[in-house]
Amino acid sequence: MTFIKRILLASALMVTSVGALAEGKVVVLDAQRAMLATDLAKKTVDGLQKNAEFTALRAKVESLVADLQALQGKAEKDSMTWSEDQVAEHRKKVEYLRADYELAQKKMQSEQQQILQKVQQQLQPKIPAILEQLTKDEKIGMIINAQSVFFADPDHDITALLVEKLNDAE
Repeated sequence: MTFIKRILLASALMVTSVGALAEGKVVVLDAQRAMLATDLAKKTVDGLQKNAEFTALRAKVESLVADLQALQGKAEKDSMTWSEDQVAEHRKKVEYLRADYELAQKKMQSEQQQILQKVQQQLQPKIPAILEQLTKDEKIGMIINAQSVFFADPDHDITALLVEKLNDAE
């Protein structure tokens, strides 16, 4: 993330005079969103979704959710007639299932994050050259991180343009 901020800062610092700033457009860019919207990212995520281990993990998460919902439904229906031991046993089952669910969910998120980090590592080195060319071609005087801007007209957002250029670079 700091690498992206450095890129944006370096791009903004390309403007060396007040006159150049007055002549150039000010635009916003969400470089992370751009990288995740590329064809490479989509293919990589599709590959992960088709991966047998990931599919099994997702099925496990869905199964655990269904089991937790079933236990909750049973508790709502029958808990008034349960003894203290039955209530304790039910809580224990729910806690075990919840722990299993949280672990499986964390594993899924970790797999997704690793894939997205690989995509970012492949695309980040290409961004400075593309931004430099874009600033020349589009007469851009300043690029501001879109996440730092309260409002920007869509005409001032070059994120889609960066996605297009990154796709072309592949």
